[in-house]
Amino acid sequence: MNNMIAVFIKQLTSQIKNPVMLIQALIFVVMIVLFTFLAPGDDDCESCIPAYVCAECAETQGFVPDPSMVGLFAVMFVGMTLVGASSSLVLEDKTTQNLRFMTMSGVKPFQYLVGTLLSIFILVALVMVVFSIAGGYFRYDMLWFMLTTLAGAIVSILFGVAIGLSKYPIFAHPLGFILGFGPMLTTFNEDLARYTRFIYNQQVNLALTDLDQDLSSNFIVIAINGLVVLLFFLWMHRKGELRW
Repeated sequence: MNNMIAVFIKQLTSQIKNPVMLIQALIFVVMIVLFTFLAPGDDDCESCIPAYVCAECAETQGFVPDPSMVGLFAVMFVGMTLVGASSSLVLEDKTTQNLRFMTMSGVKPFQYLVGTLLSIFILVALVMVVFSIAGGYFRYDMLWFMLTTLAGAIVSILFGVAIGLSKYPIFAHPLGFILGFGPMLTTFNEDLARYTRFIYNQQVNLALTDLDQDLSSNFIVIAINGLVVLLFFLWMHRKGELRW
C-alpha cells in the first residue's frame, strides 16, 4: 500500500509540473465552446425525410454514431490524449531511471499500475466535469456522461501504461491517434462503424450519441476491452517485476 501511495503521489506531481494532458483538455474545451457558438442552429427536418431513407437509417442505427460536438471531442480526448499521456508518463520514468529505482525499492507491477492509473484518473474526472458542463450535460445526463467517458478513460490509461512498459512504446501515439479519430470517421462510414463496434472507444462514441438508451451492452464491451488489456499487462509482468 505504501508503494502504491508513493507511486500515486509521484505521478500526480509529475503531471502537475508538466500538465500536457490538462493543456490539451483546455484546448478541446475552447474548441467545443467556439464550434458550438459558430455552428448554425439545428433545423427540424424529420418530416421531410423519405420513408425509405428512414428504413435504411434504422438498419444501421445500432452501430453508426451521431454524437454531439462535445461527444466527439470527449471521444478524441479519451482515445488519443489519454493513451499518449499515460504512456508518456511511463516513458518519463524510464528515461529518468525512476522505474529502475522503483523496481529496486520493491514496487510491484500491479502497484505501479494502480498508482499511475489513479493519479491520471483523478485529473481526467475533473476534465470530464468541465466537458459535461461545456456540452450542457447536467443532472442525470452528466452522471451517464461521466460514467461512460470515465469507463473508457480507465481502459485508455491501462492501455497506455501497458504500451509504455512494453518494448515498443513508440506505438502509443499512433494507436492513440487511431482510437481518437477512428470513431469520428465511423460517422461517415457505415462499414467502418460496423467493424469497430467491438472497440471500447467506439462504444463510448455510440453511448454518447444517446445517453437515454440502454447502455448495458456498451459497458459490457468496454469492460471486456479493459479485461483484455489487463490480461496483456499481467502477461507482460508474469515474472513479477517492472520492465525498465
